[in-house]
Amino acid sequence: MMKQPTTLILLSAFALTISGSCFAQKGMEDPKSDPKYTNYYKDIEDAVETKEVVLEFTNAVARMDLLKFKTKFTNNTNDFLLIDPSVLIINVGGVEHHPKEKAFILDPNSTKSKTIDLKGGENLRADEFEVAIAGFLRISLDGTPAKMEQFQLPATENVMKSGNFEVSLKKLKQETKETWARFEIKYKGDDYAIIDPSRISVKTEGGDKYANDDRKSKTILLEKGDSKTVNAIFHIPAKVIDMQFAKLFVLWGDCMIETKAVSFDANESVTFELDEALTADKNK
Repeated sequence: MMKQPTTLILLSAFALTISGSCFAQKGMEDPKSDPKYTNYYKDIEDAVETKEVVLEFTNAVARMDLLKFKTKFTNNTNDFLLIDPSVLIINVGGVEHHPKEKAFILDPNSTKSKTIDLKGGENLRADEFEVAIAGFLRISLDGTPAKMEQFQLPATENVMKSGNFEVSLKKLKQETKETWARFEIKYKGDDYAIIDPSRISVKTEGGDKYANDDRKSKTILLEKGDSKTVNAIFHIPAKVIDMQFAKLFVLWGDCMIETKAVSFDANESVTFELDEALTADKNK
């Protein structure tokens, strides 16, 4: 009668041994073998800053075949910046990579965030990776103004040229209270062009001048072959002239400027380090 409890105890112990062995085997499986296993990294605490630009790095993640992070760019200057993320050097485990990203323009004193992606790679998931910062051009608003002749309204010709610039009249509305003209400006040079529609003015036959009243206008950057349309809106008191029947002359001033780009480097790098706690939590 005493053998039955002993037998039950032995059977129970055997069952626990088998069960524990199974769990142990499951515990030995490396979750990182899952291709969807994702590393999460700590944000870079200190921004990289030069006199021209500030860069902030956050939200980095990586799998074996992809890596990405967010970069916030802030333009500290009154000039345009041309930023080419494809020149960034991303070092993972001693192997250098360049993201396939298009260059973009950062307007004066503005901010833009971009997600930088590496796709289709191998072994991109590591405990840390480094980003070497490069790929900047500063495009000054100071340059050589185009010497464009005054443009008569109503138009006697629809296209005018000066140097590397071409101006075409696309639409025109002349009324007593307002004259509205839309021009297309094309740049054909090898450098860069700055277009500032606020510099456009108009002159009456009597010699009075009036500024462009288009309050939505903003400064535009053109590369070789680029073209943009700009608006010129004029208001002249009817006691001066009736614009519906008047002959007007558009003056370009420094509206069109040809300028060059100057490269600059941050000469710095940042290192993303694995956030172990966040990674473990996200991969549950």
